[in-house]
Amino acid sequence: MGKKRLLIIDDSLVDRAILAYMLESKYETDEAENGFEGIEKLMTKENHYDLVLLDLHMPILDGFHVLELMKENRLNKIPVIIITAESTEVNIFKTMQYKVADFICKPYDEKVIMPRIESVLLLKEVGG
Repeated sequence: MGKKRLLIIDDSLVDRAILAYMLESKYETDEAENGFEGIEKLMTKENHYDLVLLDLHMPILDGFHVLELMKENRLNKIPVIIITAESTEVNIFKTMQYKVADFICKPYDEKVIMPRIESVLLLKEVGG
């Protein structure tokens, strides 16, 4: 079985590059620079993603709209980890209504993010 595929949706080129670098040894990554591009990639039949890393505040379509579109298009079986610098109670509560798998605050550390990604993927595998 090949590497798990992760989609990073974040408007920050630097944040996407950091995440991709952290993940490249263990996972195959794809990137989208805004929510619209992310939804397009998720809806392309050739693409299969095991996990989405999603920023909340982006131009064109923010993370909340991405979550809503994933739900409407039955893509909500793909686990989502929110990655954001704005970890307010309102944001956490609002995203949890979409049953996101985890919520990670920026800046993130490889020692923190890797085990959390692995946990979410393991839960998905066992049907959790």
